[in-house]
Amino acid sequence: MNRRDFVKALGLAGCGALAPSFSLKALAEPPLSFYQEFNLKIKDYPILRAWEGLTADIVPRRFTWQGKLPEALNGKTFYRNGPARVVLANQRYTHWFDGDGFVHRYAFDPKGLTHSGKFVRTKKFIEETNANRFLYNGAGSVIANSKHSKSAEAVNTANISLLPVNNELWALWEAAMPYKVDPITLATERQVSLEPVLDGMPFSAHPHADSQGHLWNFGDLSFFGQSKLIIYQLTSQGKLTRYAMVDAPQSYVHDFAVTDNYLIFYFPPITKRRGDTLISSMTWHGNNEGEMLVIDKNTLTPVLRTPFDAGFVFHFGNAWQEDNHLTINACWYKNADIMLKDVKMVTEEKMGKHDRSTAAQIRIDLTQKTAYLDNSTTPMEFVQFDSRFAAKATQIQYGVHASKHAAHGEYNSIASINTQSGKVDSYNFGDNFITEEPLFVPDGSKQGEGYLVNTGLDFVSGHTYCCVFDALHIADGPVAQVKLDSYMPLGFHGAIV
Repeated sequence: MNRRDFVKALGLAGCGALAPSFSLKALAEPPLSFYQEFNLKIKDYPILRAWEGLTADIVPRRFTWQGKLPEALNGKTFYRNGPARVVLANQRYTHWFDGDGFVHRYAFDPKGLTHSGKFVRTKKFIEETNANRFLYNGAGSVIANSKHSKSAEAVNTANISLLPVNNELWALWEAAMPYKVDPITLATERQVSLEPVLDGMPFSAHPHADSQGHLWNFGDLSFFGQSKLIIYQLTSQGKLTRYAMVDAPQSYVHDFAVTDNYLIFYFPPITKRRGDTLISSMTWHGNNEGEMLVIDKNTLTPVLRTPFDAGFVFHFGNAWQEDNHLTINACWYKNADIMLKDVKMVTEEKMGKHDRSTAAQIRIDLTQKTAYLDNSTTPMEFVQFDSRFAAKATQIQYGVHASKHAAHGEYNSIASINTQSGKVDSYNFGDNFITEEPLFVPDGSKQGEGYLVNTGLDFVSGHTYCCVFDALHIADGPVAQVKLDSYMPLGFHGAIV
């Protein structure tokens, strides 16, 4: 996602001011702030409700199912995390990634669900609440009279994902340590320390469990100007067992893939320099190659670094090994525009014309030390799979999808794609809808038997929906859904326990 999605053809410059008119009135009046302009534009562009944000916690409220909740989901709790505090003291962030984390809780029972939500009380959240203003530049937002952040912990928003572990719930960012959140009350309890010597180190927002139940994660030290990754291995209970530093390109890495024997990373052709924000510090070099890095899980050392196509990946799906070949599911962008492009003045006819990611597979030959891209034309992001088959050859993956005639640049559908046959099973919510990541809950023994749970926003009616689909019959529509009494800001990732 980038800021073109955030402003949707509203004619805003990157710092939030309108392009100057040639009228005397415009010359006489100061430009509107981004906060003021957003408030004016949302009246005509209801899609901006997706990024309007929240200002307070949400107390528990009950809602009734339309349809019937499958027995397999009775008693389940669905969590979602994402940026939500984007306004403080009449100042608005200009980039989606910068809002303070907010955890939603949807508790399922046969008659309905109970929804509640709370901001993660990070050090940043508390300090800025006490100051009653934003104090630090964000990943893409420049704050007037900002303070210098002495460490990544000072700007940790805990706003990307959630990790249920050992009856705990960790709220994750990608450049600092997690925060422990009470899974029932959502109260922020403390920051997680894996080991004192590692306090302050980056711990990414995408840990993965392997087929043996071990948890793996990484930290990208290029945030701190170092050409290294830190690799973490944890037990299923969240206890650190091993860690190691690994040489790696200075680039930007958000996610990775795991097989029985290897950890696989893709580094796009991005360089970093000093800048006011993370986004402004990065430069895309489309004429250069990217790079694949394969790390042996047993030794925590690289076994392969090989050039690869220039592109960009936010999210990886399942990965597996057959003989000496690796296959990795990924959502592939042909460039890094989705991450790096500043807001530009665009016209209404250009609205939503940026490239979406497509369902792709990366294939690596460990003997020949080569890799190639097997791409598709099927739009897909926030890829998921049946985790019971982690590191095994699978055919079905799930994610957000877009119909061919979607009138905006977001994803308005969810879908499964069979990577062997190319068959797509999708449900289109309509042009007024933006979908969020679907999560898979197994029910049965065969691959794909189960249900998908997702949330999405009808930005015209102003309601968020929580929906349940039969994962083998997505096109049939939700088997159960709830309409909330208001709309929630778009989030990133979630979890079901």
